[in-house]
This record gives sequence, structure tokens and C-alpha cells, in this order.
Amino acid sequence: MIEPDFDALPVVVLRVDADDRVIDSNAWFRGWIGVEPTGRTLDELLVVVPDFLDETNTVLMASTADRERVLMLVRERRGDGALLTGIDASDRYASGKRLRRLHGLADRTQTRLQLIMDASIAFATATTEERLSQILAITAARAYQAEESAVALCGEDGVLHRTAGTNPFHDLIPESLVSVAPMRLREVVKISGLVEAEQFSPLVASAMRQAGVHAFLAAPLHLEEAVVGVFACFFRHPRAFDDEATPLAEALAGQATQKLAAVRLQRRLEHAATHDETTDLPNRRSLEDLADLTDLSHATVIFIDLDGFKAVNDQLGHEFGDEVLREVARRLQANLREGDVVARYGGDEFVVIITADAHAAVEVAERLRAAVEQDYTFLTESLPIRASIGIAHARGSADAGSVDQLIRLADQAMYLAKSRGGNQVASAG
Repeated sequence: MIEPDFDALPVVVLRVDADDRVIDSNAWFRGWIGVEPTGRTLDELLVVVPDFLDETNTVLMASTADRERVLMLVRERRGDGALLTGIDASDRYASGKRLRRLHGLADRTQTRLQLIMDASIAFATATTEERLSQILAITAARAYQAEESAVALCGEDGVLHRTAGTNPFHDLIPESLVSVAPMRLREVVKISGLVEAEQFSPLVASAMRQAGVHAFLAAPLHLEEAVVGVFACFFRHPRAFDDEATPLAEALAGQATQKLAAVRLQRRLEHAATHDETTDLPNRRSLEDLADLTDLSHATVIFIDLDGFKAVNDQLGHEFGDEVLREVARRLQANLREGDVVARYGGDEFVVIITADAHAAVEVAERLRAAVEQDYTFLTESLPIRASIGIAHARGSADAGSVDQLIRLADQAMYLAKSRGGNQVASAG
């Protein structure tokens, strides 16, 4: 024994030789370690906790292999060996671990808050859905230190389309599920490892295995209770998610969704300002801007006025009248080439601008007249719809004038066609 008195002390007392092999120890240490330590080295008995190893190696924290109990030891050199004394520091070590964890969480939270603020500034600059998606994909990947990220938004067809980033599952999960399934996502999903993936979905687990993805996170974008998109992060390394992972995803999704709503509202307002509400064709206000894209020196303006439209409105009501206008708009668009301009000029009048010589322009106008004349399944034979059409053709740059001038000439020609009984084409001049 070291000293009989030491056996009564509730502290560590042990002596080691030059090889750190235990020569002697007190009763408290033998009871604490649970084995006979004499003849064993410190490395066999204890595991040094690196976080608490000081530069001189005189003060260290050591524990059993399971790290459930920890000692704080002070080493004092004694000849060819050393005397170690210490106390149980399990509570202190546990508190320190909690404190370090909280500090780490605070550091990560501060970093993520900065990312959210930076993202807010970046989102404010986005004027398109594509740019918004790019910012969200980049920010999410940075926030979670993910190798890959992707953003998908719901299009006008009601299906999700990837608008930014990369999706390693793209060729591994059926397109129908990739496009539709995330629309049912109501909360943030976090998957760490294949065990969790199998519980979530065997199909997802298979995709993760084939793509070399160890973990992923997906968050829905909610707008007025509807899912309008989703963003996802993919990890090609083992990844566990802390308690801040979900709130961070919800914060990023909330910011992105607010900006998405603003972008879509602005787009609708701009569209409404330049398009007719009933037919969704360009309106009279935007006609001149569209005409600027056409070489007026070789342009033809076709002015169309519907015959019989007033009778539909008077007898059946404006609901049927609006349906006539929509159907006429569809027929005109179906009989024009890409690059031709068609607009609703007002009331039951439409204007078409094409690039063609006089002869070809007449052929186009006759084709449009014939299309308008076809039966309307929602109207009776007593309410036929026909078209009186006027044409104004610019013969070279000298006589091109402005689009307004050509429209006026075509309008005059249309009245000539109407005065001759309607349902025919007349040319100005």
C-alpha cells in the first residue's frame, strides 16, 4: 500500500513507474476502476480525453473506455516514476460537454442567422423564378454543407419542375413520382442513413444506395396552404441533423415563398396590363410594342370584325359572347405562323400583323375568314359567326408609315367588306 491513510480518502492516489505501469494504488481508485490495477499500464486502464490535456501533460482528464466516468488527474514526477492524484470529474466533464455542445450550437445558429440575412438580401434582388431558385439552392447547400441541392417549383401545368440545382435521384426514381409526390409534402423531411430511408420509403433507400447519398433533407414551399415547390439538400457523407435543421429549413422556405409570391404577382400584373382578360391575347395597348418587332416595310395588317356577334350577346348573354371571343382567338392563333402578331383590338375586333406580300396576305386573310366561319358547337345555327376583314399592305419603306396608320387603313377596308355584305376580305386602296 502507498499509505494506510490514503485508503480512506475519496480521491485517486496511485504510483506508476517509468513505463506508466501501476505500482500501487489506494482503495478508492481500485473501487472506481473496478479491476485490480497493479501491474497494468495507465493506457490499459484509462482513456485520455484530448480536450482536457494541457501542454505540460501534468493535468489530464481520463476515463474508462465507455466514457461514462471521468477522472481529473495531476501527475507529479517521483524519481523514475510518478505519483498521480485526482478526483472524480464526471459531472464536470458532462457539464463541459453540454457547454461545448451549446457553444457549438450557438456558433452554428449565428452562422445560419447570417446566412438567412444574406439570403433575404439576395432574394430581394430576384426578379424571376429561375433566379430565386438559384439563390435558394446555393443558400441551402451552404447552410447545411451539402454536396448537392435542388429546387423545384410548381408550373402552370400543376406539376413540379426542377428550376435550379442538381438532383442525384433524377434517373433513379420514376419521373411521375419526382414531379408529383413532393406536392404532398407538408413538413420538413430529414433522412440520415439507409435505415431511416428504408422506414421512410424503400424506393428512396434504393435511390440513395445507387446514388451514393448518405442523407438528405427536403422542405416544402407553402403559399396560402398550397405546396408550390420544394427544395432539397443531398449529402454524400454521413450526416446527422441537429435541432436547428428544421427551423432553418422552414425559415429559408418562408423567405423564398414570400419572394416567389411577389414575383408571381408582379408577373400577373405585367401580363394583365398588356393582355386581354377574356382571350389572353395581347391587348390594344401592347399591340404597337409587338409591332415594333415586325419590319413594317413588308408588313400587312389584317383587321377582323365579327359579323353576328351582337346577336349572340343580345340573345344568349355576355357569357356566350365571351366564349365566342375565346374560340375566335384560338382559331386565329392556330392559323398563323410563329412570329405573326394577333391581338384583340377591342369589342369584337381583332388585329393581325404579318410579314407577307399582298398576294400571300390575301390568302392568309381568307384562311382566317374561313376559320372564323366554322360552326360553334355551343351556338345554334340561327346565330352564325362570320368575319368582315380588311387588309392594309405596306409596299416598301417609303409607304410603310406607322402601325397606327396601317391599322386605320385596314379598318377602313374592313368597313368596305362589311358594307358589301360581310363575310369577305377587302384590301385598302
